[in-house]
Amino acid sequence: MKNIFRHTEVRMILVYVLSQFLPVLFLAAAPIQYQTEASVYGTIFSFTLGALLMILLNQKSTIHNSITASPSAGRSEVLKWGLIGIIMAFAAQIIANLIETLLLGLPVDSANTQNILLIVSKYPFYLIIVSIMAPIMEEFIFRKVIFGFFYDLTGGVGAAVISSLLFAFMHQDSHILLYSSMGFVFSYLYIKTKNIATPIIAHVLMNTAVVALNLLQ
Repeated sequence: MKNIFRHTEVRMILVYVLSQFLPVLFLAAAPIQYQTEASVYGTIFSFTLGALLMILLNQKSTIHNSITASPSAGRSEVLKWGLIGIIMAFAAQIIANLIETLLLGLPVDSANTQNILLIVSKYPFYLIIVSIMAPIMEEFIFRKVIFGFFYDLTGGVGAAVISSLLFAFMHQDSHILLYSSMGFVFSYLYIKTKNIATPIIAHVLMNTAVVALNLLQ
């Protein structure tokens, strides 16, 4: 068991799982009248801690696969593709949304997105979770760990399908295609530059733009 926990992949997954459940402890300890605040600020604390721990784990990563063994793109390329990735992600969302609404009959709005916007409107500090901490953790887990693990087993397409579907299901929303399409884009950005910072940049900026555009309406 000790050898298992030395692996960066296992440690990152444990950090991710614990960050999801830690707010429950804040809820259990908080008085009834402060349950909402306990949930919001507990999530801010746990996700911030989780993201920072993953960044530290990544600095001494023991993850070995074809992607991590390949040379990473330079900083300018990472930044360039991170910015291009925002356009790609929005384009993928538009296409996926059209398919879901016109062919599958799903509502245009995502329930997950609307719930997040409601929380941010009441608790602005929650924006740090939506825009920064959650995207950082999700990219480490769904791209570096899961996509990277399956990449050598199934190839790029198979790894993208598996990691993107898991990414979509974790959002607990009916818009599976919408979130999966984003996962495909982020997977492409990762394999394109061999640097996890690329999809993180795109994911962070996309989430920030979505929240900002909706709040300004």
